Amino acid sequence: MHVHSTNIYKTALEPTQRVDLAIIGGGCAGLSLARELADRQTTRSIIILEPRTHYQDDRSWCFWSTPEHALSRLVSHRWTTWHFGLQGQAIETKSSSLHPYQYIRSSDFYLDCWKKINQCPSIASRLGTTVINLIKQEDGWNIETTQGSFFAKQVIDTRPPSSTHFEQSALYQCFLGAEIQLGHGINTEHFTLELMTDMRLLDGEFCFTYLLPLGQDRLLIELTLFASRPYPAEALREAFDQLLAERGLTDSQSLRIEYGNLPMGLPIHRSDPPRAGLGGGALRPSSGYGFMRIQRWAEQCAEHYCKQGTVVPQTLSKFWLQKMDQLFLSVIQSQPSLAPTLFNKLLGKTQTERFIRFMNDRASLIDYLHIVMCLPKKPFIQALLSNLFQRK
Repeated sequence: MHVHSTNIYKTALEPTQRVDLAIIGGGCAGLSLARELADRQTTRSIIILEPRTHYQDDRSWCFWSTPEHALSRLVSHRWTTWHFGLQGQAIETKSSSLHPYQYIRSSDFYLDCWKKINQCPSIASRLGTTVINLIKQEDGWNIETTQGSFFAKQVIDTRPPSSTHFEQSALYQCFLGAEIQLGHGINTEHFTLELMTDMRLLDGEFCFTYLLPLGQDRLLIELTLFASRPYPAEALREAFDQLLAERGLTDSQSLRIEYGNLPMGLPIHRSDPPRAGLGGGALRPSSGYGFMRIQRWAEQCAEHYCKQGTVVPQTLSKFWLQKMDQLFLSVIQSQPSLAPTLFNKLLGKTQTERFIRFMNDRASLIDYLHIVMCLPKKPFIQALLSNLFQRK
């Protein structure tokens, strides 16, 4: 499904033109920053450089938040109750009316961003443009692209991580799913939000089902792995087809596919120019959630740029939170057979609002201590000791 609109993208600046800021990459992070700058009606000249020539409805962003927030206009579905459980065992339930689970379609997000960007005369874009090289100059950056060269006083790099950087990730969230038009006689009354159900091992990797009811006759269903390596889509196809068969969805129509491999625990090194988005560490290492982290960074970066004229890198967790996440990942990495039990206990024994703060990267030290008390102690002590000995 394409994002349809005539003249959705602004006319680009000519190559060699000087700009105040170049946003490299027009994905979630790049467009979020451009939208925030447009909202502030910046008068500084800005250009977005993006390889794709058009946008597709190819992904979803979900998060917990209050019912009303800055992007609530884009939320097409909200759920106050979600379900989880181990494969072959009873499904458990969690609820929150204060922070419902919310869903934004990528097509709605892209259209909204470009609409706002188009309203700001100082922001331009050049799609179908790949950045080849960045050369630091005394007063800025020379940007060599497939469509000519640009010069920018400031640069923010929101591109995905390079293949070399990507391969350094501790784990990968691998998923294959589809938005499905339900067959005749089936509607979403038979389905509920499944955050992590059927938790089990698949080929030695932690695996679970993710299901979102979308209206009366549609749903999004995904097979997800927290794996030691990226998985090609074809390697997940058999297990995904089996999932559809188990849910009675084999004869339903697939409207679009969602597939990806997201790095969990990507090593982050401060760089020049600064990075943001996936390549800058936007994904929460222990959960893979990143949308709200990107939004918070975009707001912070836009505010700083409008006041100071400089950009700031992706906002990361506090130091001790990073260490806790690394410990959690190391347990899953070294003992994947424990992952279903760990996540089931995390979901089941943690108080709901505390769990949401944990998932939203807003947990306090007290929250973490309570979470640790809910989990088996031995594997975490072993992982902690192993990490300490490795440093010596």
